[in-house]
Order: sequence, then structure tokens, then C-alpha cells
Amino acid sequence: MKYVILIGIGLFLLTSLVVGTRLVFLYLRTRKLPELLMAIALLCTGFLAFAVGSASKILIDGTPALRSGMTVLGLSVEYIGDAALALFAWRVFHADKRWSRVFITALAVLGVGAFAGELWSGEYLRYSDPEPITGLWVPGALLVRGLAPTWLAFECLRFHAQLRRRVRIGLADPIVMQRVGLWGLAMTASAGAYAVPIAHRLAYGTGIREHVWAISIVSALAMVTALSIGLAFFPPRKYRERMRSLSPRD
Repeated sequence: MKYVILIGIGLFLLTSLVVGTRLVFLYLRTRKLPELLMAIALLCTGFLAFAVGSASKILIDGTPALRSGMTVLGLSVEYIGDAALALFAWRVFHADKRWSRVFITALAVLGVGAFAGELWSGEYLRYSDPEPITGLWVPGALLVRGLAPTWLAFECLRFHAQLRRRVRIGLADPIVMQRVGLWGLAMTASAGAYAVPIAHRLAYGTGIREHVWAISIVSALAMVTALSIGLAFFPPRKYRERMRSLSPRD
């Protein structure tokens, strides 16, 4: 079971790094904001925050100050990536709508408040030690960070449904439709990966590493995210041909 868990997490880290790096180079060519925002989201939340957070919990056998510093660093990077993901959802789907500016501002305020609350209460230390939480700052902050992938999942799946109807009458590219759907699946799995530790913290007070079943679920969700993103960016030839066959023939 341990190796299966490591495979899921490792695949997620590798996919986030590869796709995030590819998006950086794409941004350097196009200079378009969505590419940059998604690159930041994948590299920060998908790779750096996960790597630094894991190091603070597992790999670092040092002083409490070192573990604390690593935890704060990992959280800071995760909040940055989460903000980039929310800005991506706003910029791609609703940049011209007034309500979306209010919503994205509210998410920013919630993010700053959640991060400040975790630091002020000292509950951020519960990410890197086995001590149970004493308040709701940790599950509350996890909930706040889970809002961005939840929002993007909703928007992608909603747009995917619209594209499916257009594909049937030849007004949309089936490959684009499928890529949007894969992103929706990836973001749904990412949102689920926040929901599991929230429920676990509320039920047991400790992190998911205390129970194999919990970390196994998160690892499986990480694998779904990685495979969905990988397939969206690197679709095999036969897969592309199958998607093109969905277009109506004249």
C-alpha cells in the first residue's frame, strides 16, 4: 500500500512540474495571462507546496524551528498557487462580469484571513506534527484553499457540457471539448483532495498521515488529477483520432 501511495503522489508531483514548466515556456511565447496563472498554480500548489510540505513532515529531522519554517514556506507557496488558480478561473470565464470581481476579492480576503489566522493561532504547526488541532483554523483554512479548485471544476464542467452540445452540430472542436472536461475532472479530484483532510481533521483532529485509508484516498485523487492533466496536455494519437470521430460528418 505504501508504494501505491507513493506512486500516486509522485505522479502528481511529476505531472505538475512537467505541465507547469511547459506552460511557463508557452507564456514566454504568447505573453498571455491564463498560461502564466495556470503555470504558477501547478508549480506552486501542485509541486513546490507539496514537496516542501512533505519535507517538513517526513524528510526533515531537525529542530522545531526548521520544521516550523518549512511549514510556513510550504503554506505560503500553496496560498500563492491557490490565488493563481482562482485568478485563472476569473480571467478565463468571468473577467467581464461585476459579480466575479466581488467574488474574487472575497476569495482574496478569505485567503489572507485564513493564512493570518493559522499563523496567529499557531495551528499551522499541526501540519508538521502529530498533535491534534485545538480549534477550527486548520480545517477552515483547508476549506478556503479548496474553494479555487471547486470553482474552476464547476466552470470547466459547465463549459464542457456546452461544448458537447456544440460538437453534436459541428460548432466546436471535440478535442477542445474533451480537454475542458479533463480539466474539470482534474479540478474535481483536487477539490476532493482538500475535502478528505478537512473531514479527517474534524473527525480525528490530526493529519491524514495518521490513517492509511485517508492518505490512500488523497493519493488516488492525486493520481486522477495527474492522469487527467497529462491526458489533456499530451493526448496519444489514437485518443485524438477517437475524439475527432465525434464530429458530425457532412
